[in-house]
Amino acid sequence: MERPGLFSTLRRLTGHSLVYGSADVATQVVNLLLTPLYVAFLTPDDFGLLAVLLLFESVAKIVFRMGLDAGFLRIHYDLPDENERRRLAGTVALFSAAAGALLLAAIVLGAPLVVRALFGQPAPELGRYVILKAADVYVGTFLFVPLVLLRIRDQPGRFASLTATRNALNTALKVLLVVRGAGVGGVLWSDLIATSALALALAPILWRGARLAWVPGYLRSVLTFCLPKAPHGIMVQLLNLSDRRFLLGYLGRAVTGFYDKAYALGAGVKFVMSPFESAWQPFIYSHAGQPDGPRLFARVVTYIWAVFLAVGLAVAIFGRELLMVFTFTNPAFWIAAPVVPIVSLAYLLHGTFLLTSIGIGIEKKARYYPMITASAAAVNLTGNFLLIPRWGMLGAAWATVAAYAVMAALGFWFSQRLYPIPFEAGRLTRLSAAAVASFLLAQLVPAPDLSGLSSAAAGSRVHFLLHIASRALMPTVAAKLALLAVFPALVVAFGVVRAEEWARLQSWRAGRRPRTQ
Repeated sequence: MERPGLFSTLRRLTGHSLVYGSADVATQVVNLLLTPLYVAFLTPDDFGLLAVLLLFESVAKIVFRMGLDAGFLRIHYDLPDENERRRLAGTVALFSAAAGALLLAAIVLGAPLVVRALFGQPAPELGRYVILKAADVYVGTFLFVPLVLLRIRDQPGRFASLTATRNALNTALKVLLVVRGAGVGGVLWSDLIATSALALALAPILWRGARLAWVPGYLRSVLTFCLPKAPHGIMVQLLNLSDRRFLLGYLGRAVTGFYDKAYALGAGVKFVMSPFESAWQPFIYSHAGQPDGPRLFARVVTYIWAVFLAVGLAVAIFGRELLMVFTFTNPAFWIAAPVVPIVSLAYLLHGTFLLTSIGIGIEKKARYYPMITASAAAVNLTGNFLLIPRWGMLGAAWATVAAYAVMAALGFWFSQRLYPIPFEAGRLTRLSAAAVASFLLAQLVPAPDLSGLSSAAAGSRVHFLLHIASRALMPTVAAKLALLAVFPALVVAFGVVRAEEWARLQSWRAGRRPRTQ
């Protein structure tokens, strides 16, 4: 029998995902649309350098923040009154500012060592880039307390509008500075200025929500909760980004830049995954104690997996064409097209981990996270070491797939022993089979015809894009669109959709149908 309220529960989960993730997703979309501009003014070497700096930034954020945002959110609800909660906020904000200042000073003093570790060679310019990125990370530590306060007060609209304004300012500055020839430095200054502006905008929220205080007991409680998760976060970032460092060492900045652009397209599954993740944990924690919680999670996972598969399939099928369009101002990037579907598969496996490892969080067994991600990171590092010298960019992508497969398998194994969930294995398998069959059929479509490309490239970039679209891409895209429609047809043919779901769909369609006079 259908659980009452299942579809309304799904609507609430979707609504929360859209609100909290809308700003970040919109920014990712805008940056993707601006890719032709970026590749016109930045070289592949520049993109390779930025990719390695992103690795540094991702690890630095975890070290600077130390999971204090999660610890603050958790301990906040244990305190008896608003005054004590404000003292907690003040304590966490003061500790974060002081610890971050010490870490920033250490990076400034040790910049040559950091540069050598990241790039394998010392260079004053690279040292300035590292310091700029570290300064941006430090300023970001002033954001998490007020942003968590907005979430606690259930103000998603204000949360989204502030972060969207910051992202819009960042994008505008990047366009202005990159076009004016500021290069990599312009990108880094844009990040720092936009983060500083958001910190100033959030200052009144921090002032009202925090009290200048220092309570060691509260700080110990926060650190006890959050510090075990820090290694997990570092391992995840190494898993995501260490391949750039290996590519830089083996094949140089240009190849690293090619790979990074293709990787960003393959990771397009995150457009739905990132906002969903923001709402997923509150959702599972609020329903975990219900008697039918495991069954509810199993049904929801099936629907979410169908969405993940549809997006991942679209990215994988149209990866080559998307890369051609978004980097038409520099066709050198097209060499990385085969990377896109492989990375899309990797992020689908990451989605599997998000959906099936929820028992670890429900049972508060955070110690398993570092074990899982350490295993996955070890597989990733080993794969990069073995595969990149022989297979280059493809080796890096497949190493990422192997690592996420290990992460998903271990997450599922531990979670099921802690909090068993009766996942709908049959439906999940048939959904996956439909996606695989659709992708394989799409591979029968011939590659775009690039004859006459050199003569078109001699003209303006607009004419070049029109040539690609009209003569090379349109026939291929039309054929792949037709084959993409095979996926829902196979979902139905494989018996994934149940009778009550058909009834719900028919009811929805009837409600949407215009009434006749």
